[in-house]
Amino acid sequence: MANHRRPSAAGMLDGPKNAHSVLSVAHDFAALAAVFDRQLERVSAGDEETRSHILKAKAAAERGLQLSNELLTRIQSGGSTKNS
Repeated sequence: MANHRRPSAAGMLDGPKNAHSVLSVAHDFAALAAVFDRQLERVSAGDEETRSHILKAKAAAERGLQLSNELLTRIQSGGSTKNS
């Protein structure tokens, strides 16, 4: 049986033509983090469980933004998206 190699998902994102898509995803994560900030302002200090869930969601959105920005930087620099 022939050994077919599939390109990795990260490798498929290499190249400037995909920078727009990654930038769009980064923008979406930034917008999510802003929504969570607004929700945190509305939650009463006594509602710790809700506040905790919103903070966790905000942290996840901020991590997604960070990863998207790192990927965008690699794409724009022409570097590989593989970990070296």
